[in-house]
Amino acid sequence: MQTDTVMSVENRPTSPLAGYTPIEGSYDELLDAKGFPREKYRFILNSYEEIGEAEMALRRKELTRLLRENGVTYNVYGSPEETERLWSLDLMPFLMESSEFSSLERGLLQRGELLNALFKDLYGPRRLLFDRIVPPEVVYGAQGFLRQCHNLYQARDRELQFFSSDLARRADGTFVVIGDRAQAPSGTGYSLKNRIVLSRVFPSLYRDSEVHRVAIFFRSLRKTLATLVRNSPNQEPVVVLLTPGPENETYFEHVYLAGYLGYTLAQATDLTVRNNRVFIKTVEGHQQVDVIFRRTDDLFLDPLELKGDSLLGVPGLIEAVRSGNVSVVNPLGSAVLENRSLMAYFPALCKFYFGEELILPNTETYYLGDAQHRAEVLREPNRFVVKPSARTGNTRHIYPAQLSRSELADLVSRIASHGENYIAQEIVPGSSIPVLDQNNRMVAGKCVIRTFQVATESGYQVMPGGLARVSTRTDELIVTNQSGAGSKDIWILASEPQKDVSLLRQNIAETRISRKSSGGVPSRIADNIFWMARYAERAENLSRLLKNVIARITQIEDSAGTEDIAKLLKMVTHVTAEYPGFLGDDAADLLRKPEQELNRLIYDSSVHGSVRYNVLAMIRASRNLRESLSDDMRRIISQLESPPYASMVLSVQHAHLFDVVIYLSSISGLSQENMSREVGWHFLELGRRIERATFSLRILKAYLALGNLYDKFMVENLLNINDIRITYTRRYRHRIETDSVLDILLYDETNPRSLGYQLARIRDAVPMLPARSEGSRPATEKAALKLYTAYRVTDIREIFSTENANEKLAPWLDTLSSGLEELHRSITETYFTYVEEQVRIGEMNG
Repeated sequence: MQTDTVMSVENRPTSPLAGYTPIEGSYDELLDAKGFPREKYRFILNSYEEIGEAEMALRRKELTRLLRENGVTYNVYGSPEETERLWSLDLMPFLMESSEFSSLERGLLQRGELLNALFKDLYGPRRLLFDRIVPPEVVYGAQGFLRQCHNLYQARDRELQFFSSDLARRADGTFVVIGDRAQAPSGTGYSLKNRIVLSRVFPSLYRDSEVHRVAIFFRSLRKTLATLVRNSPNQEPVVVLLTPGPENETYFEHVYLAGYLGYTLAQATDLTVRNNRVFIKTVEGHQQVDVIFRRTDDLFLDPLELKGDSLLGVPGLIEAVRSGNVSVVNPLGSAVLENRSLMAYFPALCKFYFGEELILPNTETYYLGDAQHRAEVLREPNRFVVKPSARTGNTRHIYPAQLSRSELADLVSRIASHGENYIAQEIVPGSSIPVLDQNNRMVAGKCVIRTFQVATESGYQVMPGGLARVSTRTDELIVTNQSGAGSKDIWILASEPQKDVSLLRQNIAETRISRKSSGGVPSRIADNIFWMARYAERAENLSRLLKNVIARITQIEDSAGTEDIAKLLKMVTHVTAEYPGFLGDDAADLLRKPEQELNRLIYDSSVHGSVRYNVLAMIRASRNLRESLSDDMRRIISQLESPPYASMVLSVQHAHLFDVVIYLSSISGLSQENMSREVGWHFLELGRRIERATFSLRILKAYLALGNLYDKFMVENLLNINDIRITYTRRYRHRIETDSVLDILLYDETNPRSLGYQLARIRDAVPMLPARSEGSRPATEKAALKLYTAYRVTDIREIFSTENANEKLAPWLDTLSSGLEELHRSITETYFTYVEEQVRIGEMNG
């Protein structure tokens, strides 16, 4: 009955399946040999048909929204258009029955044990060389083989804790392994995010499909990392996820996994080695690290013993591992397992170590440094793809079938002279799979899948899912994310209901109640928190200033005079410091037609005093804090990322500035109401207060520079810019007087935009920062008290009781500005100087 329903669905013109044509010569995941939908896809086809085209369009928008708001991106190296690309996820998952997955799982588990045995042998007795299973040049010539790791690992049954394997189908539907990733495998975070997003877009479909949960895999991963602590197994381990940084292609995944697993995200500059122990540099001081879950390649991990010019590694890390003071996952040297030449010998190695045949075969692989292998390939070269032995990432694959006669001759010559640099693999077409295009019609795409394994106490565990990469460019033979491929979530369909599993709900024997952060805040993170707050506040203040100026220009009723508007525009130049601006030789023309200069100060990202420049600076700082920001805050920040429409129309400019103020005020509100008052929040608070105080002083200095201290029009605009017009009117009715306006702007500590309020909050926040030395009062606290004292000892009434008020007010404002700069320097030198001081060896005893 169900088959008849599906058959009628596929023949309808409106069905998503209508017009779908599998790729010739490939195994099709959706349709069987007779062209009928496979059993595993029938339920989802019916569901999509019931949802309908209109609703599917809404689901697609929801999927895109979730990806964008969660900042799910993939960085593209060398892209002329952009470096950060929104992650691509197809609406239709890759489906696999439990029975098929169980068969695949057995082969993957065997492969895990094989890779682990090979790794331990390579850095231990090297029996594979003594017994001549593998030629010596395959090992010693491998770029990933690190002699520094000899005898470094022999203590555990499974030294290889975490790895992935890439699989593709042959035309007959059987899976083969086309490669392994062992040093820093990527994809688990994207796989998890795919699952979360797709289950939210299709909650009923996901629930009714009885899909195996993947959260248990991450629970096992976290448990495994916790068992690797060597020196203090009874204490809560300190685990960091080491990332190369925001420019890395999978940086989103690093951030996401760190947050999901509860680890500190660290860059190389956050770590230091002292006495053969690794520490993370935090604002509280150095904290010892037990486990490094790294996403940095082997050669870059230790510039002392490996790549000397690396800025992505930690000097002395290998010696710390040798001393048994830190564990690195995956272990250093595991890059050798990615050497493609070794794959040619996996069948022999499996027999050598276990006396077994490979359950899950490799794609047919030949090492072209071996004469017999070379002859086998050259007998029928069109069957193969030629690849470099080392996975360098910058060498293209060569398909002899696509070469001209002269090009083929050149390739044969290169192989003959440097065959050790190449391998040949049979061309595996990969499977044909349906992809829902923008019109929600199914088109055929080429697919390969990535599976993941983690070591446990009882053996390896395979993730019941994974990451499918798919490309609709069927003429291309390589499917990679760098080449623009999309992704699919892999659903393993269970035969019985699945229990919900999450890292957030676990049976814990005993939980110690604590109201303190579980770990220190890295100095780099505190630095970015501080500057994110400063740039956000700066952008908001500039927006308020420019919004008020445009409002006064465009007000038809009760409009200001030309001279008054000119004063406001000149104030803008003083505050933004974008000289000459409205003060230069062309000032007369700009004052008459200010739209162009205002456009520049709002939209031009290359202008340091513009709103857009500071918004983007805030966004850049936030990218280093993704694991520290709430979903709501990241969603608001994502709204500011899209390039605004740069208009010369004043009303459009005003509307954009209003939106910016709303978004930035929302960020400020969330930080005030939702963030715990821990160390990170105090740096956020100080950044905001220092910036707002600095802006208040710059506004007042610009006001004084424009002449008349008692100019009521300018004084009234000070109220508008600082958004306290209503408060002032309620107190003083409609009398605008300079002394009362300056009093509320400078001394009223109940006014959250006054200078006094900012300095009082700074005074209260600084003592909450971690103490860096015992005994004397910290320099930062001294600077804050000195600043607050300079503010309190001067009374605004005393200034206005004299005839030369202007001359007395200006030096006082300069003193406060200098005090804020001194405080900023002190915070930076005390908490943010996290780059190690370099000392020449010859100068150490000099």
